[in-house]
Amino acid sequence: MTAPVRVVRLLRVRDGREADFVAAYQGVLERARRFPGHLGEQLCRSLDDPAQWLLTSEWESAESVRRWRTDPAHTALVEPLNACLHDDRWTGLFHIMGPAGTRAAPAAGAGTRSAGPRTP
Repeated sequence: MTAPVRVVRLLRVRDGREADFVAAYQGVLERARRFPGHLGEQLCRSLDDPAQWLLTSEWESAESVRRWRTDPAHTALVEPLNACLHDDRWTGLFHIMGPAGTRAAPAAGAGTRSAGPRTP
């Protein structure tokens, strides 16, 4: 069985392009909902900085994400979305360790100390 993953994208939308961005995102979302392995997603806008947006999606596996990212239809769909964005965007792929509100058991041999946040 493969492990579910979450894609996290931190984006900055160009001033005046917010409506275009949301419209383009709706097109991507419509296709994603029908794509094998897609489990759901959320689009969020920062309350502190309205130009900053957070997009998260959940997938059955990293392989599902790879197939999505390399699908020719996906490439064409994200072009209008990306045209609304500044270049300072970040994307990360995360293994989901457990459901919300629970803590996953530490891996065998893992210590209890936690390092601070890592930057890519």
